[in-house]
Amino acid sequence: MNEIRFHGDTERWNVYDGEELLCSLRCGDAVMIQVGKHFLPSNLELDTDWYVKFGNSKFWLHRHAKYRVRPLF
Repeated sequence: MNEIRFHGDTERWNVYDGEELLCSLRCGDAVMIQVGKHFLPSNLELDTDWYVKFGNSKFWLHRHAKYRVRPLF
């Protein structure tokens, strides 16, 4: 299962498969992010900090957390 983790040196979220870096995400990139038991389509966005957008709802990402995702690339 893939996850995203924040990389402080680049100030970006990266997608990992275990310890293997798969790619860096950019503003506007689409991902399926796990919320509870479900994966929901969202877009990664940047304002004063990074957040994911689900329709009209926004959820800010915590830089020290890891989030399970299914990238859409």
